[in-house]
Amino acid sequence: MRRQTRLLSFLVISCLLFAPLLQAQDNPLNDPDLKEMLKEAQEMQKEAKKLQNPAAPDARKKLGEMLSQAKEEEARQEEQEKREKQKLQAALKKQLEAPGPVVLPDWTPATPEFKAAGAPARKIVDDEVRIVQTGTSSLAPEKIADNWQAAAAAANNLNQSLNKINVNGKITRILFLSTRTDPRQEVELEASREPDSKITQVEISSPLPKPDIETE
Repeated sequence: MRRQTRLLSFLVISCLLFAPLLQAQDNPLNDPDLKEMLKEAQEMQKEAKKLQNPAAPDARKKLGEMLSQAKEEEARQEEQEKREKQKLQAALKKQLEAPGPVVLPDWTPATPEFKAAGAPARKIVDDEVRIVQTGTSSLAPEKIADNWQAAAAAANNLNQSLNKINVNGKITRILFLSTRTDPRQEVELEASREPDSKITQVEISSPLPKPDIETE
């Protein structure tokens, strides 16, 4: 502000002092340097007015209302998401405890030298209920995955996708199989073996259909 005021004063005084010298010129305002100084002074004056004239009360009130509405909408969405999550958890719990057989799809490939660690069970995994069967095998993860892939290829009606993971000597193979026709079914194999171990940990799982959830 002080710099702007000083510059404006300087320009006024300069014009008064040098006015006699400029009288000999046809149009002294055509001087490029003077034009630039006047332009800069005008811009600085505009900025000064902005600082001296803050937003009107109506504008501030409107801004406050907009911020308040935004906060209310955010809170409403958070509450809605919370209710939907509660409904999903209730539906999953109902599906988890529903009566009926707990079995993997009948087309699930056999795992060679597999020793089951109990019967298949329903479990909630990542917001869905899955049928899970765990156990061990003396075969390496690669051999187990190869066996599954061969069975899927022989079936000739399954899609498959294999992930190979090797970290610090631990070998893991994750194979996804899914049917090509409706109703679509999926089965996932995860076989992993720690370094220097002779036993492969095996988990076979299949997701159940998504439960129906009431919407608002």
